[in-house]
Amino acid sequence: MVNADSVRFLCVCQWGHSRSVAMARVLHSRGYPAVAIGQVSGGDAIIPLADWASCIVIMQPDFMGYIPVEHRAKVVLNDVGHDVWSNP
Repeated sequence: MVNADSVRFLCVCQWGHSRSVAMARVLHSRGYPAVAIGQVSGGDAIIPLADWASCIVIMQPDFMGYIPVEHRAKVVLNDVGHDVWSNP
């Protein structure tokens, strides 16, 4: 089990329903604390969550613009492409 204080993940996709949730579930299964959020639906919650996270995983490159500038060094791109599963 990983020390909860060592690495904390924020997973960001468009709506916070599919891609970021899937990534958070994989990380949880490996013992990492992870939170999923949508850049459209998350509102201002991304700010405190970016403060909390030691690593921010974005699901497509254009989501970088939604990450507060002071936290962009924490970003890792896991480009799984655009939402084709549950995009309204």
